[in-house]
Amino acid sequence: MASERPTPPVARPVVHRDVVCPFCGLGCDDLTVEEEPPSTLAVRSTDCPVARDRYSRTPASEPPRVAGVPVPLAEAVDAAAAVLGAAQTPLVAGLGTDVDGARAALSLAERLGAVVDHALSDGLYRNLAVLQRTGWIATTLAELRNRCDLLLVAGPDPAAFHPRLFERWVEPAPAFQASPSREVVFLCGEPLDATRTTLSGLSVTVLAGDPARVGDAAAALAVALAEPSRVSGAAGITAGDIAALAERLRKARYAVVAWAAAAFEGPHADLTVERLVRLVRDANRHTRCAGLPLAGHDNVVGVNQVCTWRFGVPLRTSLAGGTPLHDPHRFAWARYADVADTIVWVSAFRPEVPTFPAGQTVVALAPPGTVFTDEPAVFIPIGTPGIDHPAHVFRSDTVVALRARGLIDRGLPDGATVLKAIAAALPQEAPAC
Repeated sequence: MASERPTPPVARPVVHRDVVCPFCGLGCDDLTVEEEPPSTLAVRSTDCPVARDRYSRTPASEPPRVAGVPVPLAEAVDAAAAVLGAAQTPLVAGLGTDVDGARAALSLAERLGAVVDHALSDGLYRNLAVLQRTGWIATTLAELRNRCDLLLVAGPDPAAFHPRLFERWVEPAPAFQASPSREVVFLCGEPLDATRTTLSGLSVTVLAGDPARVGDAAAALAVALAEPSRVSGAAGITAGDIAALAERLRKARYAVVAWAAAAFEGPHADLTVERLVRLVRDANRHTRCAGLPLAGHDNVVGVNQVCTWRFGVPLRTSLAGGTPLHDPHRFAWARYADVADTIVWVSAFRPEVPTFPAGQTVVALAPPGTVFTDEPAVFIPIGTPGIDHPAHVFRSDTVVALRARGLIDRGLPDGATVLKAIAAALPQEAPAC
């Protein structure tokens, strides 16, 4: 009688616990991610759409390309260096990368005399423009969670950009409040259905005025705080509701005004931010109040931090003249791309890239599977921070840099390594006479 062969054991998926998510400015560090061969990932611990989408994007590795032709990595690096060595007005942009990638990208830009900017800097600069003009009083996510008893959410629900904001930082009872109760007010914006569900145990008030006029509502609130007799309605919100909210602000022990500037529309969205900042300042005449500007997808906050400590000025800076020249209008990447002759586009967190101007020479570093409207001069697939390799990223409140560990090995180089190799392969400058 023939002996039966033993049944091979079924391979169990590898489970990674307490994973730091690098994709959103909240920096959630409690994810459970399951790995199944061949190199597929799935988030099991949360329904966050950002985390679920980004971790599931793990296409197979692919070779670099030069003019659409697959080549070895070393050949692609040399081709990129040759292209950049001939550039006259280069732009280093996208900059969706971790802290090490940002350091390497800015070093390359300094060698090239390039303009530098992040793909998602519009929302960031609506905040920075106000910070540069007026300063502000800002808080952190930890203070929001532990001390805030009244949260005023200004404009569209920021959970559209930061899905776990209310679950992680608002719904838990404050640690340092005598009364564990917390009130949430939505000013000129409707909470998402998921937000309503998360906040079902808290006192929630919705003053659903015109989202495009949230700045007017903030100005009316400031007036009502200073002189209650002059209270008036604004942005479709009645004078009575403005007066009642002003009174709640006065009585709060620690109020926080939160907004996502990327959700504000119009060419003067920074003026909306300025009115919110002035509301925070005026509220501090009566109680303790702070702002919470929310940003941070694709580590835009971290890249801006690196640029600031490296050159003394933030993004939207030209390195062409030997001295960094900062101009938030002139050096916004979408505007400067029209005059740049060569673009280095770094997008390590996502495979979506913009359509570049016709005839533009592009060197692209992005994940495998990235689709281009026009084939770039050089395409080098790179790993995703926090998936293919360890990485540091900054949280939206700028005070915390988180370490995300690598989860899988697809044989992809990290962005910093490729950028350093390109810089090393650039033609050497001729010695001065």
